[in-house]
Amino acid sequence: MSHAKPAFVRLAFVAMAAGVILSAVGRSCPADGIAVLANRDDDDRDGRPDADDDHVNGAADERDLTAIVVPCPAGARLVRVVADNAPLRFFLRDGEGWRHLGLGRAEWPLAEGGPADLTVHVEARDWAGVPETWMGQGNVAVTFEGPDGPIAVHDLLVCMAPVRLLPGTARVDEAYVATGRYDNAAFVARLRGILEGLDVPLVAHPTSDWREMWMQDTMEIAVAATTDSSMHVVLAGLRGHDSFPPTLLGPDVAVAEVAKPRPLAGGDAWADWYGNLEVSVPTAAHQQGRVIYGRNRLTGGSFHPDVIGFLTAQHAQSPVWIDTSWLVIKHTDEIVAFLPGEDGRGVILVPDPAEGLRLLGDQDAAEPQAGRRREANARIARAIEAMLVGDDQAPRAGEAGDAGATGLLALLGLDESRVVRLPVAFDVPAAGLLDDGGVTDASSLWSNPVNALVVNGTVICGSAGMPSGVQEICRERFLAAGADRVEFIDDGVYQKNHGNVHCATNARRQDVRPQR
Repeated sequence: MSHAKPAFVRLAFVAMAAGVILSAVGRSCPADGIAVLANRDDDDRDGRPDADDDHVNGAADERDLTAIVVPCPAGARLVRVVADNAPLRFFLRDGEGWRHLGLGRAEWPLAEGGPADLTVHVEARDWAGVPETWMGQGNVAVTFEGPDGPIAVHDLLVCMAPVRLLPGTARVDEAYVATGRYDNAAFVARLRGILEGLDVPLVAHPTSDWREMWMQDTMEIAVAATTDSSMHVVLAGLRGHDSFPPTLLGPDVAVAEVAKPRPLAGGDAWADWYGNLEVSVPTAAHQQGRVIYGRNRLTGGSFHPDVIGFLTAQHAQSPVWIDTSWLVIKHTDEIVAFLPGEDGRGVILVPDPAEGLRLLGDQDAAEPQAGRRREANARIARAIEAMLVGDDQAPRAGEAGDAGATGLLALLGLDESRVVRLPVAFDVPAAGLLDDGGVTDASSLWSNPVNALVVNGTVICGSAGMPSGVQEICRERFLAAGADRVEFIDDGVYQKNHGNVHCATNARRQDVRPQR
């Protein structure tokens, strides 16, 4: 994590300085807004977020503060700072140390003949959307008073630096996997070997809980940044069985519990697992990408609405949904993924069940299974196409909260030339062919290449049950889509449980910081 010198925002130059800050974080905020971090990492390693105490916890914590500098008028004897409905804490440098001024408001006397400028440091206690009534913007009034009353009042707009998800194409500096419940020693050894060649450490989390074996689903590692400081923000698990995310709290890493586990069952039992939440690559239309989450058109169930509300409140990556009803696990990371493309403009990866079935042939199935398989894959192909380009009769993608028929490509600012199709065939149970022409409870017949892990240009793709011809086609298409290298790994221990490499792993990725 890199930090630069704190930004000193002078009142006369607020619009210019804040404009630089906010363009860097992609925040929708007026030009005179000042970006502030929610200081919820743990720089002093005391087990508590820094914003929960009234201290500046060393030089690293100081870098997470925003310094606001305003001119001090002649004759001022007292200054009052009031944050209007904003969870802000104020500090003043006092010699070599720091003085805590207050939470939400503060006032203190000014010495006659003091400095020409007043410098106040500020941190936020919480992200936008926590609580849901806090939308991430607030007014700070700085009032100077003399012997006869107010001399000058400055109204400043403060905006929270948004929490943003990072695309799978962003560089990785640490990867994660779980061990203990499944016999995955060979998988972990092979994965570690690949990552060592990329100079990326692999952290293995021991667990006896089968849910934690799906490391992608236990957390989402996001980021929040101003021009001069940043921290990773771990969105903690939503299943009530996620012991790993809290262990990551530390310097430059915050852990955010933005929703509570829900009692889910049936086809939506896995809806709140983080494999059901992705983000697209940046495009000209959406420079920070857009959050993508799964929605079951058959039940109306979707990824946790409180998390979607939290991400919406960031005003950075407006969420969209895709239909996941046709899958048995119903996760977005089985349907869409992204690579940079040969030109760096981004491509979207999706399954191609028609090609997958053609490459498989009918050697693995007799009637009536073969007929059911042909029909199922044809229907899945139509569902994926409807998701991409839109379908007025059976919407498969839309804006959050909207059941409209907009295609995902239009929602992301992509066109059909940016689609890369990867061959994979699916099977469904006898009841999986629905009377309305749809499909449900489909599972891939081999490792789904869409559910791969991308690490610094290398695609790590599962190979369990995958025909050799399919492997070569996938390799060629990954490379044509901008990958530097492709590594295959036997993920059979996960494939038999309806998941693959992406489901089994997680990664801390680096933020892409725009140039100042």
